[in-house]
Amino acid sequence: MLTYLIVFIILYILYFDFRPFKFFSKNEKDIEETNLSFPEDIHKYKVTVHIHTEFSFDSLGKPSDIKKAMEVNGIDYVFVTDHNNMDYKYFEDDRIFAGIEKNTDDGRLLLLGGELPVISHPNNFEFEHYKWKGEFKKDYLYELIIPKDAIVWNKALTFATLFKNIFLFPFYRTLVRKWTNLIPFDKWMELYFTRARGENIVGGLDLHIKLVLQERTHGILIPSYKSGFKWVCNQVYSRKELNTKEDVLNALKQGNLFISLNWNFGDFFGEKDGKYFIPGESIEEGTNLVCKFDRKKTLKILKHENKPIAITEKSNFQYKIKEKGFYHFEIFEYDFKIGNLYIGFRPIIITNFFKAGE
Repeated sequence: MLTYLIVFIILYILYFDFRPFKFFSKNEKDIEETNLSFPEDIHKYKVTVHIHTEFSFDSLGKPSDIKKAMEVNGIDYVFVTDHNNMDYKYFEDDRIFAGIEKNTDDGRLLLLGGELPVISHPNNFEFEHYKWKGEFKKDYLYELIIPKDAIVWNKALTFATLFKNIFLFPFYRTLVRKWTNLIPFDKWMELYFTRARGENIVGGLDLHIKLVLQERTHGILIPSYKSGFKWVCNQVYSRKELNTKEDVLNALKQGNLFISLNWNFGDFFGEKDGKYFIPGESIEEGTNLVCKFDRKKTLKILKHENKPIAITEKSNFQYKIKEKGFYHFEIFEYDFKIGNLYIGFRPIIITNFFKAGE
């Protein structure tokens, strides 16, 4: 009996640690290696959106904890969005900005910096006040990725994954190991294109500090800003230096970013005749879309209107666009593959959209 139990536990751990499983055939006929480099005059910033502090009824984080986590992780800007208040404004500085998360007649809404509207939790259908009932306006942002939404999307799968991570905790020292394998990424992208095509996307953290052991200035936080800031981060591009809240808000509003999961970063841009484009911008016919991401065991997918047009494991490649519409890159990591079967297949980057003829 004990032998059967041990075998069951091993199979259980293996299945939930290496799921999901995806079949993909490479499509490299229209891509080519590139020697293009990311333009030196375009600046890069790491921006964290949608976190909660002690001014939210369900969080305990302090301003000093945020500043320390930013320093450790090299985060440039943070937007605090406490529930139903902007009390963090009394602690604002030139890098951390107060906003608000609130329920409206249309559904759950963020106001970054108290100004920029973001449709929050668009993939969370568990609570009525989360469900967006209003119009998907072009001047709103769409919070495409939030860890909490992945957790509540399938509670049984979440519980099974957590249970697996408890078994593995002595080896990896984390309960959020491979949390991204909970994201129903294809379904979320289908929902976006069905409901909100044209809105720029952003990644939100929705991090609440639930437990604090604060015997010194920077105590133990569970979960912590230090680790949480690495789960979801927005890599923002800008043609000029960002020095003010208004500068950062404008870059977010224009969609000049890609969403990084678990601290993965690359370069994604367009080029034609020496002219460069960044995500969120309109591109011209014949533009080469460029992906530069040098990491093994990753699959890069370029999509047009959410349909794959290039699938490759190449580190650096370009694709010359042929049609109007929305283009974006998705990057996935995997544990290993057998033929065209990718095992442990999970998202790590999604870019905002390059808009051709829009």
